[in-house]
Amino acid sequence: MSKQFITLTIALIGATTLLFSFRLQKPVVEAQIAGFLTPPYFGTKTVSNVFDHEYPIYGEEADPPYYGDPDSVVHNNGTRWPANHTCVGYSGHPGIDYPMVYDYVLAAHSGQVVKAGWMRENDRRYGLGLMVEIQATTNNGMYKSRYGHLSALTVQTNQPVIQQKVIGISGKTGSVRGEHGLHLHFEVQKRHAYDNLFYPMNPYGWLSADPDPWQNANVPGGRPASINLWQNAPAIGFTGGCPQKMYESGTPLLPSNDPPLVPDLTNPVRRVIDDKDVRFSHDAPWVYVSNCMGGCYGGTYWWLSGTGNYTIYSATWQLYIHDLAVGEYDMYAYIPNAHANSILAYYKIYHNSKVHGAGIDQSRFNKPGYPRTWAYLGRYDFSDGMATLQPQRIVIYHNGDVGQDVAADAIALVLADGPPDLNLPIAVGSDDAGRNASADCGFSTAHNEIYLGRCANGTDVVSGFHYDNVAIPANAIVTRAHLHFTVDGTYTQTLRLRFYGDPDPESLTFNDDNKPEDRSLTNAWSYWYVPTADKWEYPINPYLPLQTRYSPNLGPVVQEIVNHSNWLPGKSLTFIVKPAPDFSGNVYRRVMAYERIGAPPGTYAARLLVWFDE
Repeated sequence: MSKQFITLTIALIGATTLLFSFRLQKPVVEAQIAGFLTPPYFGTKTVSNVFDHEYPIYGEEADPPYYGDPDSVVHNNGTRWPANHTCVGYSGHPGIDYPMVYDYVLAAHSGQVVKAGWMRENDRRYGLGLMVEIQATTNNGMYKSRYGHLSALTVQTNQPVIQQKVIGISGKTGSVRGEHGLHLHFEVQKRHAYDNLFYPMNPYGWLSADPDPWQNANVPGGRPASINLWQNAPAIGFTGGCPQKMYESGTPLLPSNDPPLVPDLTNPVRRVIDDKDVRFSHDAPWVYVSNCMGGCYGGTYWWLSGTGNYTIYSATWQLYIHDLAVGEYDMYAYIPNAHANSILAYYKIYHNSKVHGAGIDQSRFNKPGYPRTWAYLGRYDFSDGMATLQPQRIVIYHNGDVGQDVAADAIALVLADGPPDLNLPIAVGSDDAGRNASADCGFSTAHNEIYLGRCANGTDVVSGFHYDNVAIPANAIVTRAHLHFTVDGTYTQTLRLRFYGDPDPESLTFNDDNKPEDRSLTNAWSYWYVPTADKWEYPINPYLPLQTRYSPNLGPVVQEIVNHSNWLPGKSLTFIVKPAPDFSGNVYRRVMAYERIGAPPGTYAARLLVWFDE
């Protein structure tokens, strides 16, 4: 055989080998696409764990379980580091960890919430704990982003979300490492064309010229390539001596205060339930602290030491019917400065026929170095308590370690719409009036109470509430309105009422010649059913404020009056309350009138709350 032939044969064999190798080898990096991710947080954070490009699947989530080399972590620049190295984190990590202490977590992209809850409902110390998962389809495929170890949620499953919306608050639920462990686990998964399953990938991309071991995994179909998906990468601070985990740093997002992490207790649509309230209850093992020396809300609280018997013992804050106006509420728990050292207090929220949860490391709150006393528990929609599958309530359990203490003090719920644009009082005695159902059914503008229902002789009680100088602009869009009543007396009678308005924007106060029953009525009306289960009563503790209730939404009634051709800012709104056609029985309940303002202290007559857009 000639030398030339041998050389040519070797060359052809080499070319064939190269071609074969090329066909088997996937691209090192897929073609870059326009980024669609923005930071999952406000401001600047650091990184504590990187994405391990050598089989970033660990534990039971993988089938079969892929661990790669348990003694190393491959960074996105191709550098291999020892496992658990302080600069990169641990082997098999499928996302990026950003240390965050009870801070806002944002949706990195728009999409559909496909999961908002515990990774494993019956084990809140497992995996990512309380988490959110958002799915979206792009021109490059289908993606899911995951946000783990949260303490509270502001979104619910199947809800659409927009980019940069606050979806929750960071925390340390699930399986966390270290003494504190407070961080956000951010993970992106892509649906693989090979089998239509989702697999993790690194949204910062693969930067090395060498093949990505995860993309070229020795499994059928390989795995999706890691691509730089950032439209604006998160702003990452210097982590000190670990430049290799300094992923691309972007422009920080400006901070927001929505939802507020501290309750706005000036908002009149709120409900604060302290442990002295009749709405609070607990089972036997809880211990009472009668004087917290200023370290709790209202002077007292209860605590329970961890025994390992999770979700056995609990304390409950019960919501009464019509305690809340229908809507979304931000919820908070007050954490005392003693007997609150549990790493996981589990709050179970029953709201509007749904159940959600929150998990708080109480040992962080109301302590030196972290003085915040209220822990934010999330945003939830609440009904008026009617026709729900279970009573609306908040229950706390101890999910911390044995020997740790969990505390139960006050719960606050604040309407997420924000304070009303108008909060108007009854200004004079003739602004509220009606018949005295408990006596002779006589009319007066000077009764100490306003009656709702029917007199003993069968006469309908028609009551009125008048408000002058109403600063609603012409053509405004009224989004909601409520009357806020102070309860007078103990009642369990069933009422079925209708709230109307006087259509005249120049309506006057009431007198003997111009009673509520003499007024014209709006076409719009709102129905209010008060069942026996809605027990009105004076608090057992005379130092606690009197009970209050919210009317149904009177927005349509107010809108009809504001739409009147003569409406201008400064005109009047008058509401008429009368029994509904389906009301039966000669019974009534009472609310405080103008004549009772301040007696006892804190008493007020019906206030008008209005929200509107100009």
